[in-house]
Amino acid sequence: MIKKSDIVRDAVREGDFKKALRIAKGFRINITVEERDKMSRAYECIVHPEFYRQIGTDIPKAIAEGKEVVSRLYGA
Repeated sequence: MIKKSDIVRDAVREGDFKKALRIAKGFRINITVEERDKMSRAYECIVHPEFYRQIGTDIPKAIAEGKEVVSRLYGA
């Protein structure tokens, strides 16, 4: 059986952050609320950039923060 965390690790290794963030943003064990929020916001900025631009979110910064968290937690 393949675990979701293994799928996230593979996605990070392959550079597929959209896939990694889509899965990891729902994780709860050993992840702080702040880390989960950053991953969730990064994924949402990738999927719905226009909405987040309209509400004044710094899109590149939010995505970079989410990538940093998922890479730190699940990088190789």
